[in-house]
Parts: sequence; structure tokens; C-alpha cells
Amino acid sequence: MNPRHHPGEELLLDYASGAADEGLALIVATHLCFCAGCRRTVALAEAAGGALLEETAPLDPGALDAVLARLDEAAPVSAPAPSRDGTPSPLRPYLGGDLSAVRWRGMGPNLAFANLFRRGRIRVRLLKGAPGADTGGHGHRGLEYTLVLAGGFTDETGCYAPGDLQVATPQTRHNPVADPGEPCINLSVTTAPLRFDAVVPRLAAKIFGF
Repeated sequence: MNPRHHPGEELLLDYASGAADEGLALIVATHLCFCAGCRRTVALAEAAGGALLEETAPLDPGALDAVLARLDEAAPVSAPAPSRDGTPSPLRPYLGGDLSAVRWRGMGPNLAFANLFRRGRIRVRLLKGAPGADTGGHGHRGLEYTLVLAGGFTDETGCYAPGDLQVATPQTRHNPVADPGEPCINLSVTTAPLRFDAVVPRLAAKIFGF
């Protein structure tokens, strides 16, 4: 099944041009593993950018030799082992392997997470919910990008399956619930803390850094 929810055109162009930060670049690159349509859009944007570069002033005659010399000095990089469970390739360097080997940190009986990295206020995590689990009603102080990797979830804005990307803004209030079947695993990028409605989720958010 092809994804139904995609990154916006501006985000795809930022990715193609290299302007996206590390967190957004990771979530877009992972979405592209699921979505042929967005891969075509990015390829067209990269081709257009290359054509514009060709129209700029010519390089210094020694520039190519200097770049090749630096490549010769670089240490060889070994190719990673192939995924055993279909984990998207952009994620694997951050996980050190496959999703099946992730060490989850529990937040009660039905929810878990794994921190990938933090850059300033931007946090990148994996989230896991058992079927039927909900996060609790909440809003957002910034932006929250959520990409489904396995399973799925449903909230006030719609249904999200593997490859679908949801972008929540400060105007978004919702309570995502994991769909029946397999656990829901998401890649999440947030630019600011969340605003939980109930006291217990609010305290848990402070303890676990959400």
C-alpha cells in the first residue's frame, strides 16, 4: 500500500537542497523508502538544482584535483550488513542495526520509546505502542513530525499506516490510538515539548523528556 500522507512540497525541497536539519532529513529519507512518488519529486528537485549549478561560473582549474586528493585520503567505509527485518536503511546507522534489536524504555505497560539523538531543542525518538494504546490527549508547543514504521494509529485527523507522515502544529490537539494488530512503531521528531491534558501524562512527559 502506498502512503496517503506525505511531506509537504517545501519540506521535500529542503531535503533535496540539503537545507533540512538532521532530524527532518532523517524522517524524510525514511519516508522516501516507502514512497515512490516522493522519491520522484526529490529526484526532479535534485536534477533542477544540478542544472542551476551547471549555469554558474566555472570552477578553478585545480578544484577537481583538490577534491580527488581529499577523497584519496579518506578512510574506506565498510558497507553495512543488510537488514534482516526490512528496517529502512536511513534509520539503521542511528539504531546500530535493525528495529527488532532496539532496546525500548517502557512508559507503563503499553507504551515505550527509544531516544535516537537531540540537537538543541529538536528531539528524535522511536515510539512504540501496543494495539489499542493511546498517548493521552495533548497539544504542541512546536512542531511534531510522526512517521509510521510499522502497525498504524488513528486520531482526530485520520488514519496513518506504514510510510505515512503526520505533521502536528501548535493548533493540533489529538490523542493518537494504536490500531489493532501489530504494535505501532513510529519515528518522531519534535521541535518543542508537548502539552498533555491530564496530570499523569503531564508528569510522565516531564520525567521522560517529552
